[in-house]
Amino acid sequence: MRNRAFTLLEIMIALGVFAVAVTGLAVALQTGIEAALEARHRALVRIEMESRLSAALSTPPVFGVVVTEAKDNNGIRIEQKTTPFAAKNQENKELPGLWQIQITGFWKTEREVLEILRYQP
Repeated sequence: MRNRAFTLLEIMIALGVFAVAVTGLAVALQTGIEAALEARHRALVRIEMESRLSAALSTPPVFGVVVTEAKDNNGIRIEQKTTPFAAKNQENKELPGLWQIQITGFWKTEREVLEILRYQP
């Protein structure tokens, strides 16, 4: 008559395989959550910077550097710099009224820059 019960060794091997599989799944889940949080934070930074750029284009320019500190802005430090932009036409005459607007976002150890030219006669 055959013994139909599992031996202790078979159960230990099955538990070991199960533990490795669950550990791998937990690591994959943690990595996925971290990637999703990073993507969310990058999107938040991008939205904030685009909002600042839109505001800079729709209102009279604020010349110089304007800084929004990270503690007041979800951990995102924003620098908005407006400077005159020197450009010349085909006749080598300077074009007045051009301004360069640069928005820089700093978070963690990364940064991103948006730039645009604005004509303000």
